[in-house]
Amino acid sequence: MVPPGAPVIKVAFLLTGPPEAWLGGLNYFRSLLGALETVEDRQIEPILLTDRRHGEAWSRHFPGKRRFSTSLLERWTPAWILRKGIQTLGGRDLLLQRRLRALGISCLSHSGSLGRASAIKTLGWIPDFQHVHLPECFSAEEVRKRDAAFLAICRECDRVIVSSEAAGGDLVAFCPLAAERIRVLHFVPCIPSLEDLPALETLQRTYGFEGPYFHLPNQFWAHKNHAAVIEALRILREEGRPALVLATGSTRDYRNPGHFEALMAQAREAGVEGDFRVLGVVPFLDMLGLMRCSTALINPSRFEGWSTTVEEARRLGSGALLSDLPVHREQAIPGASYFPPEDPAALARLMRERLELLPCGPRAVGEERSFQAFGEAYQSLVLELVSEGSADPALAFSQPSRKQVPPK
Repeated sequence: MVPPGAPVIKVAFLLTGPPEAWLGGLNYFRSLLGALETVEDRQIEPILLTDRRHGEAWSRHFPGKRRFSTSLLERWTPAWILRKGIQTLGGRDLLLQRRLRALGISCLSHSGSLGRASAIKTLGWIPDFQHVHLPECFSAEEVRKRDAAFLAICRECDRVIVSSEAAGGDLVAFCPLAAERIRVLHFVPCIPSLEDLPALETLQRTYGFEGPYFHLPNQFWAHKNHAAVIEALRILREEGRPALVLATGSTRDYRNPGHFEALMAQAREAGVEGDFRVLGVVPFLDMLGLMRCSTALINPSRFEGWSTTVEEARRLGSGALLSDLPVHREQAIPGASYFPPEDPAALARLMRERLELLPCGPRAVGEERSFQAFGEAYQSLVLELVSEGSADPALAFSQPSRKQVPPK
């Protein structure tokens, strides 16, 4: 809670749809709001604004946080249609702004723009520019929509938050005149007490495995590159050194509905369906326990904004085998090994070396980025913003140049 007598700045977060649809986003907001709780002399009160259908589900993930539901956020309701119509005609989200002002909101955070010259300050958030680096993972319509949404954030938000210096560089290339309003806010995960994590023996009984294993905690989206891990397992089996990978995360990729089935077919054809065990979505504490007790975390992704699982592995002391991306290098987890994401043989070699060096089981507590510093940095951004006057709505912004973004 905000200390008694302290000035309160109400900051709204718009949370819509089922929380489980984007586990990385859910963990991001869980950590951000948790970090705020650790700030001494906190001056911010987060307010959750949800659609009516999923409001209770969000409340279960954020107990004790004030929440309000509104049909303005519920797609295809009359209120939502009216809101979007007014926004399209006038260029400002007037109905949502009126609702926020009625709640005493001073700042809208991580939730897009309200339009130029809004009476409420806005902290936009762009997690990454995956659609620019990997356009093949998106439809042409999705690329167009993302370009438009990101440009609106760059044009209209008072600040634009990114999670990494790599994403900040991409943003400058995308919309150079937004450069002075970019702020890098490195994500720090909320990790429960290690005493609350299940023991290895409990995990083995629950999920029916034994022996050393690697943990792959990525959702089954095409860019997450599970195929490279399956091919690495095939190489290891052919060498007579089979390994076990436990994969957790949602198996649904809305952009590629047949992707998971194709991966399973690849595993069967490679003869490693027993080596590549898919556990699906598991309870958060179990996921952390699996990570902590693994021989190493594997993140083979072809693109990341700022990997939540890599930060969790840092805190848990897990080893890490990471695709050689600029952002993975920026995260700089101690003892990590890197491999080209298009080179399964290099991954197989690292897996073999790691198995020879390390058994599975709990590690010593790893290096920890300051959770409180994460909350303090975010509060400083909000305080800086609300202390300023309104931005000049007449500022001209350039159109984005997708060709300027550095190649992958």
